[in-house]
Amino acid sequence: MMRWCATSLLLAALPTLADDSVFRPEWTATCNYGGASFTIQFKSKSGDPTEDDQLVAVRWTNGNVINLPVSPALFVPAQFVTDAKNYCKDIGAFDWPGGRLLLLVPRNDRPSYDRIVAVVIDAKTGSFVQSEDDLGAYWKHIQILKQGSGYRALLDRTWHQDANDFGEFSAPDWMRLYNERGHLVHKWEIERR
Repeated sequence: MMRWCATSLLLAALPTLADDSVFRPEWTATCNYGGASFTIQFKSKSGDPTEDDQLVAVRWTNGNVINLPVSPALFVPAQFVTDAKNYCKDIGAFDWPGGRLLLLVPRNDRPSYDRIVAVVIDAKTGSFVQSEDDLGAYWKHIQILKQGSGYRALLDRTWHQDANDFGEFSAPDWMRLYNERGHLVHKWEIERR
């Protein structure tokens, strides 16, 4: 009887677990900036998200669509913990100098931790300005702190091996994200040797 109950509970949970999966061929992040609504769309070319072939586009309420020249990947929603205004849900969208927005988009890097892709767009037109395909990895949620006109992101910098059980663990560090002569620059806050 107990086995039957456990099996029934597991089978009842499977559809719910499948709906919550990050492996979705298509999903949308909703955004609102300066009273204007727009979305960031992620869509797999093959229809199979595990092919890591999702393309990214900005869609404005007026129907204008801007495809972003970001390397195809499996992009995933994430939670941001921040002291700055985030203009999107499920991805990061933060004020950037020159009337621009800094988009921080999580990318699945199975079997490792997910990583962050940075994209700078014009806040009024959505047109592409710059991208960085890999800022670094994060665990569980993304921590962003405002620093002047830029930001600090807590990302995993290095991996260490535990001498006792030979397991691995990550060592997070702060990465600075700032604007220098109109370009996104990202550097570790403390240089280590």
